[in-house]
Amino acid sequence: MKLDELVGGSIYIDTNVLYMYLRVDPIYLPSVRKFFERVVHGNLEAFVGIPVMDELFYRLLLSRIKESSGRNPLDVLREDLTKTITIHGPAIEAPLRKLAALPHLNLVGLERMDFYGMLENINRFSLLPRDALHLAIIQRLEIPGIATDDLDFDRVETIDRHWIINPPAR
Repeated sequence: MKLDELVGGSIYIDTNVLYMYLRVDPIYLPSVRKFFERVVHGNLEAFVGIPVMDELFYRLLLSRIKESSGRNPLDVLREDLTKTITIHGPAIEAPLRKLAALPHLNLVGLERMDFYGMLENINRFSLLPRDALHLAIIQRLEIPGIATDDLDFDRVETIDRHWIINPPAR
């Protein structure tokens, strides 16, 4: 189901949806903004795993480095990690803190069982480890769906994928 059509219930939010929101994608921002309005107003109860926030920070860092330097961000990080984090970290931290403070957006930590769920999900659904870990969190919390444009989640028949750009291939 398209993310615009999701009006109630619980949803796990993947990194790409948060990235589109924070990077102010002009094409898809209205859709993502309406989604977050439904979360803030309590129509949706949203869950975000700590691994999502980790991945989001890293992706935002890489994009800021590339935009400011015009270079490969990994090269810049290797040259002077401390300086690069000092320059870009605060500009990333502030919006992440605001995002984490939104009403009805729940940050979810990891539990030992998530590791074993991740291993099972890698093999069962042919997912990469990070996606398999997200799925393990979803399974533990019994969340029925995920907001993501990652087509790999279409292989998981036990959850509904709510998309913005990439409709299911099936």
